[in-house]
Amino acid sequence: MRGAIPAGWHQRFGLAIGRALSLTLALTFAGSARAADTDEELFARAAAALEAEDVESAITALESLADRGFVHPDASFDRGIAYARRARGPRPQVGDLGRAAAGFEEARLLRPDDASAAAALEQVRGEVSRRRSHRGKDEIAVGDPPDRLLVELATPRAWAALALASSLVLSFGLWLRRRPPGPARVTGVLALPLGALGLALFAPAAWWSGVLVHDRGFGVVVASEVLLTDDGGARVDAPNVPEGARVEVGGSGAEGGGERGGEGRVRVRWGSYEGWAPTASIRKLAR
Repeated sequence: MRGAIPAGWHQRFGLAIGRALSLTLALTFAGSARAADTDEELFARAAAALEAEDVESAITALESLADRGFVHPDASFDRGIAYARRARGPRPQVGDLGRAAAGFEEARLLRPDDASAAAALEQVRGEVSRRRSHRGKDEIAVGDPPDRLLVELATPRAWAALALASSLVLSFGLWLRRRPPGPARVTGVLALPLGALGLALFAPAAWWSGVLVHDRGFGVVVASEVLLTDDGGARVDAPNVPEGARVEVGGSGAEGGGERGGEGRVRVRWGSYEGWAPTASIRKLAR
């Protein structure tokens, strides 16, 4: 009879349900085991994937490490290698060269004497320049903002020590000026302007270098190029920032909503140019 339930249906139905439950439990436990991987195991998996030329698996593992907050120059360097290989492979994605540059740049920040990271970064940026040239784009070379020289010349602590020394010289000069006429008073007269000048120079330098080190970081452009805008969303009078360029991230209202569609934006400086860029187009570097 049509529509009749076949004999033994309940046994087959129970067996199917049992298999489905077993498969669900197996996948659940496998996912839990994978989530419980240590940072070292995940890094080893990424290294093995790179060795096997499995770029996608390597990127997935290395990005998982980054999402966990794991910071190490070797992980950053390997991430740069993985993105560079994908950029040169059969299935590249927009921004791969920028992400490769970000990995090598981060490795350099974490390990300044890493010659391999510096050489790899130069190669990636050279490739970006060649590809831009093929598209009729001019090469744009812009260095760090000029005030970044403060940090390169001395640390905030060193500037603060110089400011403190200048303050002591100023105080000593004021005290000597009260001495009777003689060599001591002459020394005080000379020390006063020196101490005042040093304090006027070194105190702001200590404060500003501290701001640059602690409140502002670096990022790398991971889009084909980025157009900088002002607070109202209008274009800033600046060239488009090319892929792979290092920018300073931070400043007044470091992050906020865009005027158009609520797109997230981040405040960046590129040389003497400053403006807002889409958050997704900038990869912030660990430090």
